[in-house]
Amino acid sequence: MRVVIQICTIVQFCALLSFGCGKKNETVSVPQKPSVKSHIEWDYNTLKKVSSSAAGERYCGYARMIQLHDQSLLAIYEADGNIVSVKSADLGATWSAPVSVAQRANGTNMSVPDILELKDHSLLACYNPRPYDISPSRKFGIRTKKSYDGGLTWKDEKLLYEAGYEFKNGCWEPSAVQLPNGEIQLYFANEGDYLNSDEQNISMLRSSDNGQTWTEKPQIVSFRAGKRDGMPVPLLLSNGKEIAFAIEDNGFDAFKPYIIRNTLKDNWASTVDAGSANRSYALADKIADNIYAGAPYLRQLKTGETILSYQGTEGRINKMEFADMKVVIGDDEARNFNRKSTPFIIPANKSCLWSSVAVLNDNTIVAVTSTNAYSNHSEIWMIKGRLVQDPIALADPTIFLDNDKYYLYGTSSDKGFEVYESSDLKNWKGPVGKSNGFALVKGESFGSKGFWAPQVFKHKNAYYMAYTADEQIAIAKSDSPLGPFKQEQIKSLSGIGKQIDPFVYFDTDGKTYMYHVKLKEGNRIFVSEMKSDLSDVLQETTKECISGVLPWENTEKTDWPVTEGPTVIKHKNLYYLIYSANDFRNKDYAVGYATSTSPMGPWKKYAGSPIISREKLKQNGTGHGDLFTDKAGNYKYVMHTHHSATKVSPRSTGIIDVKFAKGDEADVLQADESTFKLLFTGAETK
Repeated sequence: MRVVIQICTIVQFCALLSFGCGKKNETVSVPQKPSVKSHIEWDYNTLKKVSSSAAGERYCGYARMIQLHDQSLLAIYEADGNIVSVKSADLGATWSAPVSVAQRANGTNMSVPDILELKDHSLLACYNPRPYDISPSRKFGIRTKKSYDGGLTWKDEKLLYEAGYEFKNGCWEPSAVQLPNGEIQLYFANEGDYLNSDEQNISMLRSSDNGQTWTEKPQIVSFRAGKRDGMPVPLLLSNGKEIAFAIEDNGFDAFKPYIIRNTLKDNWASTVDAGSANRSYALADKIADNIYAGAPYLRQLKTGETILSYQGTEGRINKMEFADMKVVIGDDEARNFNRKSTPFIIPANKSCLWSSVAVLNDNTIVAVTSTNAYSNHSEIWMIKGRLVQDPIALADPTIFLDNDKYYLYGTSSDKGFEVYESSDLKNWKGPVGKSNGFALVKGESFGSKGFWAPQVFKHKNAYYMAYTADEQIAIAKSDSPLGPFKQEQIKSLSGIGKQIDPFVYFDTDGKTYMYHVKLKEGNRIFVSEMKSDLSDVLQETTKECISGVLPWENTEKTDWPVTEGPTVIKHKNLYYLIYSANDFRNKDYAVGYATSTSPMGPWKKYAGSPIISREKLKQNGTGHGDLFTDKAGNYKYVMHTHHSATKVSPRSTGIIDVKFAKGDEADVLQADESTFKLLFTGAETK
């Protein structure tokens, strides 16, 4: 009997998948709001089984979890056709024995529960009686029960709605939310209204007395004609003005997560249909129409970000029984969900189904799923995660100070160069370039790909960007640090062979020089004088400065030694050429310098190099940046580091304090490793 119950549940849902799966012709509008720079890190030390085997259950599924006002956790789930709840007083480390909420009876399973703590701290459980012994006397329905002692006992069962007695005209998946005025809205999927079609809507019932009485006639809040809206999960957004609920929408070949929304002011005055602006495709990164992505669940962090989970087959066999749990991050309006992660690592022949997420008071994210990955039957498991802010991901960065604002540029895209803005080097906004975040866009200046290593400077009341594209060097012009940087004549500078990493230096005698890298038997740094109007270099003046010959400059002893990323400053009549060495993919990528009494050399390498390295900063791949002065006139060096210990890109951007100290022969350039920090958008991350 228990096995039959589990199979029945899955077979019913598979039948549901087959209804109304026609081609989708409407255009999906995907919001393009800039994404929050963060991701979820899952802590595998917190992987924990929630369901109990004490009663011998063979199927446990469809779990939902909340944190109560006393900080304890409560989970509710199906167990062999019954609804049970369990509690944890230690934030999920251990769980109580199951407490019965609603028992299977009279040929009917109790299914798909959800749980809500009301403002008076009573608990409202809602669930779905589903007949498996089909008879006109047994109907699909929506019921609730209450608990007044934190889930220890359950009573006051109420039947809110009944649909038909056959699967094809049933009702499904209740979930509730309480509004600021105390009203409870309970949403459910309803095909009881469509006796002659395979359609399904999202219906809603209301209670104004903490669930004691409910409206008699369900209100249709969401409906795509000819198709099936299912599995609603409502959320009162933290702005206090809008309700959003996630659904699985099969306007595609296969289910996809959609968001349905309404303001509290409108309060579902009209049904959200297929063409409504209040219906939107949830995922910013669209997945193929034939890929299954169902059973969404929606919650919101205290910091505003929304979290959406669903069961999907991307990267797996495209059948529901092989789906795993995906979690994506949206903005505070429940839009633009991206940065997908997979909380549970499971074999290809296993699944994570009917999942949900809970957000604890400290912003811990708890992923909860029904999985057969750890046994031969379905169990409830949980894992905790945290939203971790991502550093700004610009490689080969440069910072330009102008009119009390810092502007950060770097390598990031084959579309051009983004720019970020800050007034204090701590709080960054962006990307803020005038061309949709970009300061320079492909097509308006030289280059089709490989937009690398920009340098921005001001000269004669105009702003210039020297940069690499197509492994050549170009200079574009703008009237603002935010761009757009353009060329009247789209061209690169003169030069023989491949040349990258430009740095334009204006000497005190009025001459201008371009330091750059030629790809010639390694990456070697060269210098050329420039024409006074910056239109080109004087090729006949080109001279090699340095190449990688020292042990620290080629730790892997390759046949192609690398020195690159030059920056030049003048200090006490001595020129300092700051550069990076080793391949950028090498964890030993590091920064050193050489000195000369002339901008053309010859150059003497500092014996104490590297001054910035993995050994000093405990970061891999530290290098290729630019020296700049802050508002107080102090030197700082901006650089990139590897994304992680095992991954080079996207590279992270950071800065470090640099100063001159008295040396034996000349002042030496020193970096203070204690001041190193990564750069983030928004408030500075500690």
